[in-house]
Amino acid sequence: MALRDRFRRLEKATRDKLMHFELQDGRRYYFNPQEAHTTTFRFFSDSMKADWKRNPRPDPPELLKVVAGAKDRGEALSRVMGGFSHLPLDREALVERGEFMPRSLVAEQRQ
Repeated sequence: MALRDRFRRLEKATRDKLMHFELQDGRRYYFNPQEAHTTTFRFFSDSMKADWKRNPRPDPPELLKVVAGAKDRGEALSRVMGGFSHLPLDREALVERGEFMPRSLVAEQRQ
């Protein structure tokens, strides 16, 4: 078996485990859903920690920056988040305008 054939089989096997979404320029962005969950949850917990210490929040991870450049940001965010809601950002601002607007992580008190 030629090296090129082995490489193609390996690439196909790898891509079968990945998800993707389309970018505005027509290219596809591939990502591992397991790693995406870890990355977004770490961003969420680091943002909570920063809020608690009254420090600036960390910058969004590269994965979310790529979501902001997706052709369909709503679909891309849905695929990246996989049904989880641990996002310290305003979803609407990200999906509608590709902006990273922090959202409060503190529960509102009702009186």
